[in-house]
Amino acid sequence: MMRIIISLIFLIFSFGKLYSQTDTIKDNIFNMSLEELSKLKISSVSKKSENLLKTPQTVIVITKEQMKRRGYTDLEQLFHDLPGFDISRGNGTRYSQIYQRGYRTKNTEKTVLMIDGVEENDLWSNSVWLSRQYPLSNIERVEIIYGPAATIYGANAFLGVINIVTKTADQITGDKKHFGINSQFGYGSYKTQYADISIAANSNHFSLILSGRIYNSEEQDLSNYSDWDYNLEPYDINYYKEILGTDNNDIAQTAMELDNQAYYYSDELNGTKPEYSNQTKDYLFYGKLKIDNFTLGFESFKRNEGYGAWYRDDFEVGPKFGASWVPENTFFYTKYDKKFSDKLSLTSFTNFKIHQLTGDCEELYYKGYFNKEYNLTDIADTSSENDILLTADSIQKPYWEHSWWNTYSQQLRSELRMVYNPLENFNFITGIEFRVSHIQGAYLFGYTEKPEETAIPEESEGGNHFSGRDLGLFMQAGYSPFKNLDFVLGGRVDNNKIRLSGGYGTVFNPKAAVVFSPSNLIFKIIYSEAFMDAGYWTKYGTTPGRLLNNPNLKPEKVKNLELSMSWKVNDYIFTDLALYNSYYSGAVGTVDVTFINEEGKHVQTTQHQAIGNINIQGLQSNLYLNYANYSAYLNYTFTNPYNVTDTKIRIGDIASHHINFGINALFFNKLNINMRANWVGERPTGIVTTIKNNPLDKIEPYFLLNSAVSYKIYKGISVQILINNLLDKEYFDPGVRSANGIYYASRLPQNRRNFMLILNFDL
Repeated sequence: MMRIIISLIFLIFSFGKLYSQTDTIKDNIFNMSLEELSKLKISSVSKKSENLLKTPQTVIVITKEQMKRRGYTDLEQLFHDLPGFDISRGNGTRYSQIYQRGYRTKNTEKTVLMIDGVEENDLWSNSVWLSRQYPLSNIERVEIIYGPAATIYGANAFLGVINIVTKTADQITGDKKHFGINSQFGYGSYKTQYADISIAANSNHFSLILSGRIYNSEEQDLSNYSDWDYNLEPYDINYYKEILGTDNNDIAQTAMELDNQAYYYSDELNGTKPEYSNQTKDYLFYGKLKIDNFTLGFESFKRNEGYGAWYRDDFEVGPKFGASWVPENTFFYTKYDKKFSDKLSLTSFTNFKIHQLTGDCEELYYKGYFNKEYNLTDIADTSSENDILLTADSIQKPYWEHSWWNTYSQQLRSELRMVYNPLENFNFITGIEFRVSHIQGAYLFGYTEKPEETAIPEESEGGNHFSGRDLGLFMQAGYSPFKNLDFVLGGRVDNNKIRLSGGYGTVFNPKAAVVFSPSNLIFKIIYSEAFMDAGYWTKYGTTPGRLLNNPNLKPEKVKNLELSMSWKVNDYIFTDLALYNSYYSGAVGTVDVTFINEEGKHVQTTQHQAIGNINIQGLQSNLYLNYANYSAYLNYTFTNPYNVTDTKIRIGDIASHHINFGINALFFNKLNINMRANWVGERPTGIVTTIKNNPLDKIEPYFLLNSAVSYKIYKGISVQILINNLLDKEYFDPGVRSANGIYYASRLPQNRRNFMLILNFDL
């Protein structure tokens, strides 16, 4: 395998050396000169413009040029090439679980995703609905912040922040035009097809951008795997006797026949045999109107996808039979920027969100004997010494349970912040933030369509919606006693109240950083604290498998110490290194519990509880190379994550080692060749880890090679051919949540070799 890689690299570079042109590729920002780097500004870290390399945080920026050359067709793909991320792509209820810096979460709820500063995280669950719905044609860059950022962003900026910075109108229209289009159209494997279009109009005091994306796919067929082949043949009469705990052949035979009839020929499945399906139908629309200093924006998306590899075929079917998960989120925002002078500026920002699981969320869940939903007492009289088969009318009949699910939440958020630079070597930012929320507690679900109209909510004191109020006050100051030395000190106070007496009360989070930048070296020492308030889904939500809520959960807290170094060796080489130690207290997880129900019976279920403390130590490093028409990157991640509550237990599903590598070469100013490699080390799981119910003990390491070949046909028009998983490697990601191999799959098959043809039009 290494011979293939080395040969391909040698071929690209030797061919490019013969035919290279004079124009230099700047495939990433670190190929800039020192002077250019000193002028590069971002605003995601401190909510104010500051030099990228001197921000009091570890940051990586991915540009639109990088995304296009690498052949990304969706936003999720870029995280596979970044240090500091472990990913479980299950193509299910959530398309991909993204774990930042070694912290395995249930729903990617501890990293904040934003578009132009507007949070995308779901109001009810805190999770990120990151799939294929986001338009790439409108993205200027993606800013990835590593480590706690609560002193600026408040609750839930726990592991980091991802800010998608969209293009301005003149970046689409060009300097001398008043109208422009950036668009991308793709077609490829699994009948995948998408259209991604951004249009812009621009004048002296006015600009308008409208973006949209439609994405459809049949997805990879997993029916060749036993977990998704919908085949009951392995469950013979001996299996039924074992799971039912009986030696009675008639009972076992009857249960087997009932299962075969209901599983294969149910009216709920229109009398057809179940089979694997996982269609995707996503869309997103985004708009931004700017008049002088005033901006008005909106976004609306609908993500309609099946359950993928999350659940085994013993329990669930997919979209072909009506089962899919459909979040639909909408926001509006206004922003007003006023610069009074070079020293003083104000920003007013307000946004309103509606987040919901629509009535189109459907589940078809099999209740039968072979999957242990029913037991011996449902089919036999066990009161006598020998089990006796019940009469036909008394036997519990297996069936596919069809249910509809709904949530609805909304929030109004307003923020006023001020940036003041009274002296050349002193600056500070301060702001106040206010949120009013109306969030659902438990799922609203029923067994008829339109659950928002027909379902009866669970009994809950005060109802199933919770009114919340959040108030935050933050300040961060920077002082430079010398040209190459910066001190940063900040803090934020948050107060939360739910209804009259609930909420976490008042929390303070500090931050301190020292940045030393002699010549072309930059050293940082960063200390920060953050908190993560458990989401409404975590505190109040229940499901058939989690019957107990826990409204008294306290915020989880983290203390993070980070050391980093970056070095611009020369105009061709840039490298950086970050070391961190994060200590999390009050970590929340799912535990097995027993309670007594209204009938006086002991019932086994699960509940979200504080499960203890976590300590994660890690290292991430990047190397960027650039020469003439060639560029390359190499990054490495080491992660050492443990639950340290009582005894030291390894966090499951997190690899200790990651290596990502990529090269890019341009020929004749027309032909661009890009290759990317990912190596992910062994991921421990199972009984010796925190994922103790996974029957496996590890997820095998893998190596992937992806390629993108682009050709510029005419100015603004290009064609691109992508081959992902070039070596056709069979590999797996860890299963989600408990990954117990019963309901949740223990491992998730990933896409084999697949192709995509893309047409780009930038006019």
